[in-house]
Amino acid sequence: MAEINDNEMKNALRQAEKRGRRRGWFARIRAFIVGIIVGMALLTTFTAYMHGLAVRDAFRALFTTETAVEDHDLTLINHRIFGFKAADFQEAVLGDEEQLKKLEVYSREVSDVSTLTQAGLFKIKAFSKYQLITYNGKAVYTVDLSGLTAEDITLDEETKTVTMKVPEPVLEPINIPSENIQFGDVEKEVFAFGNIKLTPEQQAEVETQAKARMLEKLEADNVIKDARVAAEHSIWEIFQPVISNLSSKYTLKVEFK
Repeated sequence: MAEINDNEMKNALRQAEKRGRRRGWFARIRAFIVGIIVGMALLTTFTAYMHGLAVRDAFRALFTTETAVEDHDLTLINHRIFGFKAADFQEAVLGDEEQLKKLEVYSREVSDVSTLTQAGLFKIKAFSKYQLITYNGKAVYTVDLSGLTAEDITLDEETKTVTMKVPEPVLEPINIPSENIQFGDVEKEVFAFGNIKLTPEQQAEVETQAKARMLEKLEADNVIKDARVAAEHSIWEIFQPVISNLSSKYTLKVEFK
């Protein structure tokens, strides 16, 4: 019986020794961590005192840095060993495939009046007849964003601006629906009779000339200037929310190539 008690006592002593070693290790680890925290606190307080900073700001600077993170457009905050938060504007814009297409940014109604003249016998005016044709078309300007690349999106951290370079607005072929072609009454001289009839080829030629004059009007009115303004506004409305979702401090600026 005494021998059993001795064994139990030895086991108890060994268990007590193990517990003591574990507590010793835990105590040393705890002391080490506390020492680091106290040391960091003292260092931070001293740094704040030397630089005239608030202790809170000094602690924040201790755990964060402005150092940029590789392979990211903008580092919003870098918590050193605890991770970072970054914004990738290029990836966000180029990833919005639904919007990277040809956008209709501006349109304007445009019209032209053509006068058809059909000379009569021996081209004598008394045998001539006339007819007005009014063409009502629509000029549409588009911007094609399908070819946008990462090089077209740049970042300026000083001005907090994301610049997006896009193609110039392009005038699409003017569309003149058949129902928007109005034929006036035929005016006849004293000896003229009948209506003016054109072959399909002649009608196409007259319409082509009307479109050419429409283009001249658009150029004379400098409509491309209005199209550019409208394009900037349309593209800004689409992609500014994308930029704001990444960082509310940054705004989009649209430029043309």
